[in-house]
Amino acid sequence: MRSERTVWRRCRQGLATIVVAAAALGWSDPAAAEPIPGGGLSDPAGIFTELTVTDLGDGGAVSAFDGPASLDPLAGYPATLPPGSTAHDVAFAGTIEVEDPLSGQTALTYCIDLFTDTETGVHYQVGDWTEANVPHMGYVGYILHNYFPIVSAPAGTDDFKASAVQTAIWFFTDRIVLDPSSPFYTAVSAIVTDALANGPSPEPPAPELEVTPNTMRAPSTGDIVGPFEVSGDGPGTLRSVGVEVFDNPDGGTPLPDGTSVAPGTRLWVRSVSDTTPQGFVLERSVTVVESTVYLYDGSNPGRDTAQKLVLAQQTELTKRAGALITPYPAGHLEVTKTIAGSGAGFQGEVVIDVSCVDPADETHEYSVTIDAGASPGDHVREIRNIEAGSACVITESADGDNDFVNVTSVTIDPETVTIVEDQTVTSTVTDTYERGVGGLAVTKTITGDGAGHQGEILLRVTCVDPSSKETRELTIPAGVSAGTHALPVIDDLPAGMRCTVTEPVTGTRDRVVNASVTIEPTTVTIVDGETLTVDVSDKYRRILPVTGSYAAGLAATGAGLVTAGLGLAGVGRLLRRAD
Repeated sequence: MRSERTVWRRCRQGLATIVVAAAALGWSDPAAAEPIPGGGLSDPAGIFTELTVTDLGDGGAVSAFDGPASLDPLAGYPATLPPGSTAHDVAFAGTIEVEDPLSGQTALTYCIDLFTDTETGVHYQVGDWTEANVPHMGYVGYILHNYFPIVSAPAGTDDFKASAVQTAIWFFTDRIVLDPSSPFYTAVSAIVTDALANGPSPEPPAPELEVTPNTMRAPSTGDIVGPFEVSGDGPGTLRSVGVEVFDNPDGGTPLPDGTSVAPGTRLWVRSVSDTTPQGFVLERSVTVVESTVYLYDGSNPGRDTAQKLVLAQQTELTKRAGALITPYPAGHLEVTKTIAGSGAGFQGEVVIDVSCVDPADETHEYSVTIDAGASPGDHVREIRNIEAGSACVITESADGDNDFVNVTSVTIDPETVTIVEDQTVTSTVTDTYERGVGGLAVTKTITGDGAGHQGEILLRVTCVDPSSKETRELTIPAGVSAGTHALPVIDDLPAGMRCTVTEPVTGTRDRVVNASVTIEPTTVTIVDGETLTVDVSDKYRRILPVTGSYAAGLAATGAGLVTAGLGLAGVGRLLRRAD
């Protein structure tokens, strides 16, 4: 580490001179004639911060140029200064020292984002190459694997090596070039040529530890929120900040800090303080490989962006993941659904919608559902943890009207409510249902050679619902001719009843037998305003009289059958089949 800290404010280094200061380092605004004296931040680390910039490492000033937009780093290092290049005297090119503010672990990084500033005290978290969105990272990775500080190359002092490596990295990431007269030219062009010939390197595996989602709002009512899914390639150690953490949605005993949390665990959280920020963190010591990128974690007040860094050598560091909790004042809405009327209990599904506009003018949608067939009376549903001050409008998008009932009235009282912190406001939605009425038509089809000779027929219609039963009977006189006959329609059956048709008296009599009865369908459900049909089909067969020589022959046959062991039952079967 340098004995003195240099004031720097931009890794961009379009600066003039670097001022030596005793306590901090920062980058100077490139538009200023002089760098900003002092510098450095003392902001506390964010709850997910993994590294913080602490100092400059090895390196020094380099007189360089911004290459033109047409410069293609993959075409090779230019033998002469490209036309259109602009002078860019870099006040410091080299390694940047970083430290884990909690564990004290240290590491070295290089800059991969020359035109964005950083300074001491800026906080970082591990990222990936896609998030970094820096060009040609594979070639940067190759340089890091094969040059200082991992390998003692190129030749020279540590300051010279760090400056040469940093300048070669900037060639790929920011099109920084050197004039051939620069003392670094030979080393930098050789590093770039080697990387182009033998790179790129693949992205290193990232340490795996993740919590999903990583942000969530939590109500002031103390209700538990979650779940949060933990994933990774090993357990993390729990640290909570202003919250209680649970391993089940019902709460119970909070998990103490220091608990080992395995991948696949689901966590829930309750806000218990006014701490800002608040949430929970899982921490795990991991080996982080060189060329892993570190990105600004957003925890420095007033700073939106910061320079992107890349790890210069493999290091043991702490990986952190967790969830940030945002508390908000909240109250509840209790909706009472009242089901009334003669059709109550036969209605379909009811959906009550609640649209709330919060104090920030953002709209939040909620809904509650009352299952189809819910019993008469009151059904209470609660929507919890709506932001206090929200104006909520209650509507009914599905009122339960169906094939069995008609909705005769809907009232919502009140239709609009304002949510109050730590209180429950109420609204009642009342629906009155009238039972629908439908009909049942029964047709009687008579067939067979005995049709027209059958006796009286009785059909029974039995209809039931959970609270009542009705029975109707239809009579067809004896001797009705073959064909299909429409019977009087039963037109006053309550909708929703399930009706079954049976035939207790089938029309069988002397010398005419009902050979088969078919009822289709066997059961129907009455529908409001419709007439359903059931067909009852009977097939009748005649039995011829037994007389004269035919009778004598049958008697003889019967005697023979008895002798043969068939007995009188066999004779009876033959007689019944006679036609």
